Amino acid sequence: MKTLFTSSYLLMHHDGFGHTLELEWLDFANSADLRTGMEEGLRLAELYQVRAWIGNLRGMRVIRPIDQKWLNNDWFPCFAALNITQMAIVESEDVLNRQGVTQVMHRAGSMAPLSTAYFPTIEAARSWIRNTSFVLQP
Repeated sequence: MKTLFTSSYLLMHHDGFGHTLELEWLDFANSADLRTGMEEGLRLAELYQVRAWIGNLRGMRVIRPIDQKWLNNDWFPCFAALNITQMAIVESEDVLNRQGVTQVMHRAGSMAPLSTAYFPTIEAARSWIRNTSFVLQP
C-alpha cells in the first residue's frame, strides 16, 4: 500500500490490488481540515481511478453539523460522479462521530449506488473490499 497524503489529522493510502483509496483519520478535523481532506480524497480517487473507498474513522472525532451539511450538499454529489462501487466504514470510537456518520450516510443514500458496510477493524474492512471487489465489477 502506498501513502499518498500525510497530515496531522489524516493519512491517505492507495491499494492498487484492490483499486482502493483508504482515508485513515487520526484525530479531530476542524472544518477546513475535513474539507481539505475530503476534497483531496476525491482528487486522488479520480486520479487513481479507484473502485472502492475505505473511511477508517477509528481515531476521528465528532463531525460538526455544518460539516455534515457540507458533506451531503457539496461533497457527496462529486463523490457520486466517480466510478466507486464500494464504501467500507471503520467505525469511530467516538459515539458522536458514529451518530454524525449515520446521519450523513442516511441522507446520501440515494446519491451514489454503493455497496456500503460498517466494520469494527481496518482488517475486516480491507478483507471485505478485496473479497467483494471482483464480484461488483461490471
